[in-house]
Amino acid sequence: MPKNTVSVEIKRIPLDVEIPELGYVEIADLAAQVEKEMKRLQEEEGVIDTLKQALLVALEFAAKDYLKQLSDGGKQKEDSSRVDQLISKLQGVLATPAK
Repeated sequence: MPKNTVSVEIKRIPLDVEIPELGYVEIADLAAQVEKEMKRLQEEEGVIDTLKQALLVALEFAAKDYLKQLSDGGKQKEDSSRVDQLISKLQGVLATPAK
């Protein structure tokens, strides 16, 4: 087993996971989040099929990541707009003759 591979268990299914950017603690935490969400789907929604649970959880995580990216992009545009406004104001001040 390579050094960066982490063994986790989700719904009694053993998995060897390798995510180069993450360490053992982060991968184990993600696995726990996945298992928790799968358990919620089973208890609250009555979804028993583990494959269906896994796919629904994957879609939920992907949607959260997608929305975060949109939010970050919007913030970047907002920050860029503020910088442009500041530049315009500074240019106006610098163009005004001193009294």
